[in-house]
Amino acid sequence: MSLVSHWEHEYDKVKVRLHGLLTRVEMAWMKLVSELEPQEFEAIIALLKRGHDQAQYVLKHGDLPDDQPGVPWELAHGLSILRIGNASPLPQSVDELQTRVLKDGSLLGCRKWELLDLLWSEALLKWIENLRHHAPFATDPALVKMDRNVTLAIAGDWGTGPFDSHAPAVAVANQMQLARANFTIHLGDVYYAGTHSQEDVDMAGWPMGTQGSFTLNSNHEMYSGAHGYFKELAKRFPAQQGTSYFALYNDDWLVIGLDTAYASDAMNLYMDGTLNQPQIDWMKSLPQRKKIMVLSHHQGFDISGHNKTALYQPVCDALGREPDYWYWGHLHNGICYAAQGGLHARCAGHGAIPYGNASELDGHARVLWSETKNARDEAYPLRVLNGYVKVRLVGENIVEEFIGEDGSVRWSSS
Repeated sequence: MSLVSHWEHEYDKVKVRLHGLLTRVEMAWMKLVSELEPQEFEAIIALLKRGHDQAQYVLKHGDLPDDQPGVPWELAHGLSILRIGNASPLPQSVDELQTRVLKDGSLLGCRKWELLDLLWSEALLKWIENLRHHAPFATDPALVKMDRNVTLAIAGDWGTGPFDSHAPAVAVANQMQLARANFTIHLGDVYYAGTHSQEDVDMAGWPMGTQGSFTLNSNHEMYSGAHGYFKELAKRFPAQQGTSYFALYNDDWLVIGLDTAYASDAMNLYMDGTLNQPQIDWMKSLPQRKKIMVLSHHQGFDISGHNKTALYQPVCDALGREPDYWYWGHLHNGICYAAQGGLHARCAGHGAIPYGNASELDGHARVLWSETKNARDEAYPLRVLNGYVKVRLVGENIVEEFIGEDGSVRWSSS
């Protein structure tokens, strides 16, 4: 099958799936509207309009202004899907829009997982359905002892499932399996909306660690109210004790996995990381160690590493100091930042979603490395390599390797 035929076939499948999805979105919207206060209704309409206007601006100008905060792209098709106002239609097929790479590496296009993929509307649907209906927050976190010589395999934003015959998620999982890690850790995001069926199917190929595996909550899991996420914990991640945060420790290291999504602002689609009080209290009670590593879905710095996010200080305050290492996902990229103070920060959100070369990182003083190698993927010609991070802790020492889907070591601290 030619590349053109492939995408025509994919678009036909999307249209069939979308027909039922649109009906469900409309019904969920009507139900939500009946429950909303007038100011809440107006706020949601304003948010949908901002998402639509943002998409139109980027299509016209190539990117957003540096001083304008982005709106989640899951909202881009919202006005037209809900038939609100006279919104100008956005491109919906490859014929209408050739893929381009935005400065942060996002792929602006209509193919699967690109920013204008129509099926992101499922995230909008689930957000509407679960805006007032979240799973209970469990508060019995696991505290697991590690050996002094231990290997972790960490990947973020991996939950796409095997969406085509050479899906990056499959290649990344195969490479993680080769690492024979003691613990494998997913930094969150199962697409499109963290539903129970998506958690079940898309996480089915997750490579389990020889001593345990863990997975974090995220904005996409929260679109379904985290109901699917907590069910998946019980089924596939028993070491986590049904709780969305956990800690691993030995004589030298304390590795803390946080849920930065559950308490996040629903009206911003859980895009900004936040800690709730149960986690803050728990973090303050953890045993002290010489080295601390934090794992979260949301980031502590912006993509350039220049500005701290609102999550940074609450994490440091709860720990009583900066962590020594902090790995996050959320941004679909692989990035190593220069040390700032005592903190070594890493973005490992390149587990599966197709993304391109982030031009805004070129030559940036606070970026030691970011992934730029083309993946040679016929279906996504602009895509760069997906991958994961292999971390080995030996006593107080740490060796880090960013491993590409092709098995190559893309960056190493050794």
